[in-house]
Amino acid sequence: MSALTEIYVDNVVRHLPENTRADIAAEITATIDDTVEARLGEDPQPNPEHTAAVEREVLEELGDPAVLSREYSNSPQHFIGPKSYPLFLWTLRWILPIVGLIAVLANVVVTVATTPDVQLGELIGSTVGNTVSALLTAFAVIAIIIGLGDRRADGAALPRMPGQQKGAWTIDDLDRRDVRGRQIRAEAALGLVFILALATIPFIPTSLLYVGHVNHGGTFINPDLGTGWLLGYWGFLALLAVVEIIRFVNGSTRPTVSIIGGIIDVAMAVFLTIALLTQPVLHPEITSAPNADIQQIITAAAIWIITIWDQVSTWRTYRAQQSR
Repeated sequence: MSALTEIYVDNVVRHLPENTRADIAAEITATIDDTVEARLGEDPQPNPEHTAAVEREVLEELGDPAVLSREYSNSPQHFIGPKSYPLFLWTLRWILPIVGLIAVLANVVVTVATTPDVQLGELIGSTVGNTVSALLTAFAVIAIIIGLGDRRADGAALPRMPGQQKGAWTIDDLDRRDVRGRQIRAEAALGLVFILALATIPFIPTSLLYVGHVNHGGTFINPDLGTGWLLGYWGFLALLAVVEIIRFVNGSTRPTVSIIGGIIDVAMAVFLTIALLTQPVLHPEITSAPNADIQQIITAAAIWIITIWDQVSTWRTYRAQQSR
């Protein structure tokens, strides 16, 4: 496969779901190679210039990669735009489960702490309602941020869609940029923003989430928590930030970096679990005495769910990149 064919195939599969890219890339590559070989005929040593011209001709007959990708796609990808759609899906898969989990956990903790006699129906109703609101808000924010970014990219100009071009698509219209590198950098940037948000948790007042009456506007974290625990927490976040910075600078996900990031993730989960199970991490006025242990266990379980989700997602992304 020549470099030109590789770029063309990458332009096609970049618009498709990750789990189908490898098979479709192999199919398109085989079609191009077979067509070029058939047109070159029996010549055992074809002229390189003639071979390149035939390859260009075959690619132009296949047409616009964005149009070709729609023939392989099971669903339309018009909401955000073909360039930002993979990043949009990746962000939704990451952020929405985390937001939903945090919303459920926060609602359960606050309801149990502020209601003397908790009714199961009231708890379920408020949890579902608040979680749905949180998910819809997160979805809207993600769509707006990525949508605005999509429109500001490339000099604030929208990518020209098929059917809007002045003439027929040619090989000169091929996007030769490293899209995979850009996507990895975008993911790393989002990761850094998320890490920064996690670093501010010890300072977030309850009044920010309209539950300041619970502890007079204090923080969610126990103010008497030892400084060593906070320094350890920020230290793990700093290590994770270094991993994301390396990914951003290199524009690739190397096996060593992925393994180191996974080890730091698991080590941080162990650290937080020990902290939660050995002392009151949340503000004493938020956690009610009868249910404090249960709330700590629920929080620890949530941490491990997020950690496992992270490992599975990272491994799937790495396998998808290796297969391309």
